[in-house]
Amino acid sequence: MLSSQPGVRVKGHSGALCPCTLTPLFLALSLSVAAGEPPAAETPGQSVNSPKIDEGAELVQAHCSACHSLALVAQNRMSRDNWRETILWMQQKQGLWDLGDAEPIILEYLERNYGVVEVPWRRKPLDLE
Repeated sequence: MLSSQPGVRVKGHSGALCPCTLTPLFLALSLSVAAGEPPAAETPGQSVNSPKIDEGAELVQAHCSACHSLALVAQNRMSRDNWRETILWMQQKQGLWDLGDAEPIILEYLERNYGVVEVPWRRKPLDLE
């Protein structure tokens, strides 16, 4: 065990942190920065299973979490059209009910909070044609 008392030396230890101790820390920090997106729970006390606080969050909570975790919503980024197609697929194949007047509000919420995000530091795909 390493001593933290001043003036006490541990044989074979210089007192500096070992690179093997720092590597996992730097790896974790670099991966979190490289992801480029804030964590799903941005508000203190907010969990991954609660929607981002915004207009329409209550409707998303009521309709979406009736069948699946809201983490499934938070892990996706789609355009409004793709969210609409996903809702239609859930209605046709998974038994989702008609959302009625709530649908445009839900779509607006999903587009605003879980829409497509442009990543400015990635290069454009190569044009191979």
